[in-house]
Amino acid sequence: MSETFLITGANRGIGLAVTKILLNQGDKVFAACRQPEKAAELQNLQKKHGDLLEIVPLEADSDASVKAAAVFVGKKIDHLDVLFNNAGISPQPYNAPLDQVEISKMKEAFEVNTLGPLRVSQAFLPLLKKAKNPRIIHMTSGLGSLSGKSEGAFYAYGVSKAALNMLTRTMAFDQQKDKVVCVCLDPGWVQTDMGGPSAPLKPEESAAAIAKTLKGLTMKDTSHFIYNDGKELNW
Repeated sequence: MSETFLITGANRGIGLAVTKILLNQGDKVFAACRQPEKAAELQNLQKKHGDLLEIVPLEADSDASVKAAAVFVGKKIDHLDVLFNNAGISPQPYNAPLDQVEISKMKEAFEVNTLGPLRVSQAFLPLLKKAKNPRIIHMTSGLGSLSGKSEGAFYAYGVSKAALNMLTRTMAFDQQKDKVVCVCLDPGWVQTDMGGPSAPLKPEESAAAIAKTLKGLTMKDTSHFIYNDGKELNW
């Protein structure tokens, strides 16, 4: 059965790859990104898939932009099945030691990686609550795992993703009464602009597992930290 998705950061990497898979399956996708006019691949997909794809301007670190996006989407559909908070950043240099960590970059990472999913989830919650099986998925990372931390570096990215994991748990418990599934998902180490060319997974490989997982999530999964294939991970 086809469903309706909103994916942030859908113009490249994993977000774009998941968008392609869902469209090929006949799902409707609202592909959100900062600069739609520069999203050439999304524009080509829209020509191919027509009304199944809507490109939405959305800056995850802007209250006004997120609210405007929610109004835009709300005029197009009466419910949203899945919100995939995929947009994220990793300020460089990622390997900066403690005495070189820039507070401004920490703030930037938190605005996008932690507060971004929060503000987007708040804005689209009314549409999600109208779905039969509403799901919110936050793209996290193994670098946000406390138990998995075994080296320094990744201050901005890792700390903001660890905070996102706690946000997910908190949201999950808060939304149990409304049966809104909330999980955080680790895509694996993927060959993207962020993951680099040495990563073992291609975007299409991770995206195929993610797309299947997004569709299969139920309330039994809520509050969990999962891998791209849905298997539970250690916090």
